Amino acid sequence: MENEVIEVAFGDVDGVQRNTSRLKKKKVRRRTTNRKLSNWSFGKVYAYLKYKMEAEGMKIDKHDESFTTQQCPCCPRRRKESSRIYTCTCGYSNHRDIHGASNFFAKTFYGEIRVLDFSLKPTKYLRIA
Repeated sequence: MENEVIEVAFGDVDGVQRNTSRLKKKKVRRRTTNRKLSNWSFGKVYAYLKYKMEAEGMKIDKHDESFTTQQCPCCPRRRKESSRIYTCTCGYSNHRDIHGASNFFAKTFYGEIRVLDFSLKPTKYLRIA
């Protein structure tokens, strides 16, 4: 255990394949997306990680990850972000991956989504056309 990891939080994605019917949803997904969600083997990755981690003496648990990418940690507002930066009307702004990961961490270990101080260097994305 090089990094002294003793516990891993795994997002519980059971139920993501529900409501893949094209007729019941307001926002219509493509057929290929519905097919991928319906055929996704949820337990394989978790079972493999659990087997490997328990062999190393680590613990893995599933945790609820609902609204961790949508909710602002500063205020109770929720919005779906489509750009790389999650921004809220209260002034909060962060990269969407850092935002989701920090909210998942806070919800898992503190029981609620709240502000965590992560000091990271800003990342510049270059697009090749």
